[in-house]
Amino acid sequence: MTQLRTNLLLAALGILAAAAQLIATHWGLIGDLAGGFLCGIIILAGTYVLALEITQIYLPPFVAVVASLLGLGLGLVGAEINYTPATWFALVFSVLPSGIIALRVSLRGARCQICHARLRGLLSFACPRCHLIACENCWQFERGRCSLCEANQVSLLPSNFSWWQERFGSQTRGGRCALCLRTADWNEAQWACRDCGHSQCRSCWDDNNGQCSRCGWNIPGLPTEVSEFIEAGASPEKYK
Repeated sequence: MTQLRTNLLLAALGILAAAAQLIATHWGLIGDLAGGFLCGIIILAGTYVLALEITQIYLPPFVAVVASLLGLGLGLVGAEINYTPATWFALVFSVLPSGIIALRVSLRGARCQICHARLRGLLSFACPRCHLIACENCWQFERGRCSLCEANQVSLLPSNFSWWQERFGSQTRGGRCALCLRTADWNEAQWACRDCGHSQCRSCWDDNNGQCSRCGWNIPGLPTEVSEFIEAGASPEKYK
């Protein structure tokens, strides 16, 4: 799941929570406080049900309190509801469900999102393919990806034809991939390196992190994490 999709789903949960808070304002102070707590429950339950990959642990509590504030604000402006000072404790109640979990995670220290080992004393890496935080034991150093992406063959590069055409021009017709020896056809696109003309299929370009296996040319527009990994592992002899 991309970070953009995660943020959009979290925003949708926030709108739903704000609506719940607004409806709850019709039951007075008790409704206001209960609505705030319900905002927190909706955000927390939604992140689990939708399996959202939240990298910033304090983002759900923030969304919950904004949703509660939005619901109360709409009730104040739209329905002209008069609130007592105690009503604003609903904001505190909205933070509680996800805030307690975020605080526990923070106090315990960060963990690897694959094996759940504590990262204290271990190297950690943000996988450019799945965006999970992996410890050194779950990281494939030679492959530049986490063990989960390696096992499931998670793609790095987009499958959109226009993305490839923009960077390579016309695809190669005929011949074989220099790495897997697969013949180019309508089902398996091949693209020639813009530097040396070395032809690789789309799967092999992806598997090689967007780098030409012959001359070391890199596809423009790669994620920063991938570019840094390629530069760190480059040796001058490889490109002679």
